[in-house]
Amino acid sequence: MTIKKFLNKKMVMGLASITALSMLTACGATKDKSTESTNTEVSTENATNTETTEAETVTVVDQNGMEATIPTNPERLVTTALPLPSIYALLGQPIDYLVGVHPGSTSAIENSIMAAMYPELVGIADNFIEGTDVNVEELLKLEPDVVLYWAEYLEQYEAMNNAGITAVGVKTQGNGDVLTTLESWLEIMGQVFGDTGNVDAVIEYGREVEAEIAEKTAEIAEEDKPRVLYLYNHSADDISVSGSDFYGHYWITAGGGTNVAAELTGPTSVNMEQIYEWNPDKIIITTFTETMPEDLYNNTIDGQDWSQVDAVKNGQVYKEPLGVYRWFPPSGDAPLMLKWMAQTLNPDLFTYDMGQEIKDYYARFYNYTVEDSQVDGILSANPEAAKGANFGGASAK
Repeated sequence: MTIKKFLNKKMVMGLASITALSMLTACGATKDKSTESTNTEVSTENATNTETTEAETVTVVDQNGMEATIPTNPERLVTTALPLPSIYALLGQPIDYLVGVHPGSTSAIENSIMAAMYPELVGIADNFIEGTDVNVEELLKLEPDVVLYWAEYLEQYEAMNNAGITAVGVKTQGNGDVLTTLESWLEIMGQVFGDTGNVDAVIEYGREVEAEIAEKTAEIAEEDKPRVLYLYNHSADDISVSGSDFYGHYWITAGGGTNVAAELTGPTSVNMEQIYEWNPDKIIITTFTETMPEDLYNNTIDGQDWSQVDAVKNGQVYKEPLGVYRWFPPSGDAPLMLKWMAQTLNPDLFTYDMGQEIKDYYARFYNYTVEDSQVDGILSANPEAAKGANFGGASAK
């Protein structure tokens, strides 16, 4: 028997002993008060206990098709899936129920408006995971009711399950369709917490924005759509772009552009020769990387010459915003990303006042008043927010 299993067994035995002692004490107290109608009282008590037990847990089916039994109204949530804190914030649950996050979430929280909106999340525990490796001993110290994790990382599930930790997996849905994925996560959140708060309203609004943009971009001839490269992870050692079946492809096509890397699948590493061949009109850089537009304009990346690319020559390189989370994957700000992308790719067709859009959105869905300086912070993302989000050339999305 492993140490982990032995400890778990000891914990269970200890809890069982405490429960038994409590029941005996309660029975003794009842006898002291009255011996009348004992059988009726015991029957009623047993019925009440049965009803309570049935209501104390709920069974959730995660996105791996696995069942997990968790406490009803869990009060200690941990997530290793980076975007989920921003979505949890929309549920209306107490923010301090979130007791542990991935370091990639921490860097986003501490370098974004989230730190001001939810100061309780600054300094939240994140020492239980590094990259994709879970430290079960540290995780157990957080006493989680449930852990929401990336369903692709089954080794995390096995480690947590072996330690007696309840885990629920989420994954990308709909070939990288952001709103479809967000909607599927909403279903999981609804199962776990019994309420979806503002998330369903965000999705409904997002679909309205998506349709509004699609109606306008349908007027653009295919040959007139901007050819766009989405830099996913980037450094001197790696150039990773968003191909099809991934979030970047969704954003580009939803915004009325053509993804030059559509021939690839998911995030894929490429070289500069491939980028020269594509020669995109516009480049979007995620907040999963510290690279900023100035790095491409000034050719500061060793071994890479971006000066030959049209997007760089014409000043058409953009860093995606960072609000309650990075705007690349599904997040609480997904409808805002739709508007920002449409306007960035087709500024002659879309004239959103993004500052006002952000203020109105946060007031409506987060009940939070955004200051002008915070708008600037969202639209000019801090490169420090990328720290902890890159897992050695991969990312937690």
